[in-house]
Amino acid sequence: MKVDLPLELENYVQSLVQTGNYSGSSDVIQEALRQHRVNRPGFEVFMTPELEKLLDEGLEDFAQARTTSQIQGKR
Repeated sequence: MKVDLPLELENYVQSLVQTGNYSGSSDVIQEALRQHRVNRPGFEVFMTPELEKLLDEGLEDFAQARTTSQIQGKR
């Protein structure tokens, strides 16, 4: 993958690499994208143990599932 950056961002990436905290520009970009994913909720679903448990329980009861109309007695 090739990414073109404006000169200002390219210089910024290079300055970060020069600090010695990154082995190269790829490391800077990877960290930036990971941070972007964290800061943009709703773009990815995280499976928590509680959510997984609830989904499993729902699948176990799937055969007895009813629609909202059935629950309300409207059929």
